[in-house]
Amino acid sequence: MMGMKKSVIFLLIVLLGCAGTTTKDSTAQVSDFRVGTEGLSMSFVPNLPPPRLFGGEPFNAMIQIENKGTADFQPGSLFIYLSGFDPTIITGLYSTGQGLNEILRGRGPYMPKGDVSAVNFNGRIAALPVDKYNPTIMATACYEYTTTAGAQVCVDPNPYAPTSIQKVCTPSAVSLGSQGAPVAVTSVEVNPSPGVTRFTIHISNIGGSTVFKPGKLAECSPYGAGLTFNDVDFVQVVDVKISGSSIKNKCRPIDKDFIRLTNGVASLFCELPKESLRGEAAYLTPLNVVLKYGYRQSISTSLDIRPSYAIT
Repeated sequence: MMGMKKSVIFLLIVLLGCAGTTTKDSTAQVSDFRVGTEGLSMSFVPNLPPPRLFGGEPFNAMIQIENKGTADFQPGSLFIYLSGFDPTIITGLYSTGQGLNEILRGRGPYMPKGDVSAVNFNGRIAALPVDKYNPTIMATACYEYTTTAGAQVCVDPNPYAPTSIQKVCTPSAVSLGSQGAPVAVTSVEVNPSPGVTRFTIHISNIGGSTVFKPGKLAECSPYGAGLTFNDVDFVQVVDVKISGSSIKNKCRPIDKDFIRLTNGVASLFCELPKESLRGEAAYLTPLNVVLKYGYRQSISTSLDIRPSYAIT
């Protein structure tokens, strides 16, 4: 009987230890998933296309795509195009590109990696009129993506109160870094005053490629009319919320929901009026920013195409 009691006690210790470990891991996942500077990652699958091809052969290319960010790709929100070649030599590849026909989910609290898929391009190499043809094949991705940023900020309705009054926080700048997307809210400055609290929200294109207005996917195509000056470097401000209430209408400069990036950066200036404050004491509260935009990025590979000489 004594041996059975010892076994039960040992089993309880093991179970409690495992439960504690699981809780810790889950918390780490929830707090860390909104990081990273990529939305989409793409690469040519090795040997598709092969580095050397011959006239008369099939042309097959496959682009592997992975959602590296935290937003989902919906059908119709992502197109990939191949360009950079003479269509009379590499034939059968359509200028309309290949669209995504499935949901490509991003990372989440309990999903450490986003979905992976592939896009295929099938054509043919025509008879070569020269001894060799060495094009650089470019794969261009045009897609729409969303950045969701959140931070805890200190709001002090009475910043000039006597120093003898204890406060739980002091308004200061908050660094956010990245949010698992190519456009990020990098930091938020908090400037308190007795009548209003002002926020300066800094936005940056950290992905290194081209930002454009959502709804302009057709113009993003290398075969389309092209993105104009009034399309590029615009981000849609979907909403700015403090304590769950929108203050977007108190933010400037926003022109028809859009803010323009200059040299890859922009700043939103928002106000929280006194009537929206929660009492007279300083307090921490969530600030949430949602941005939507189009994004264009590309990769390339070199080909060596030779004539197919018949052996007689």
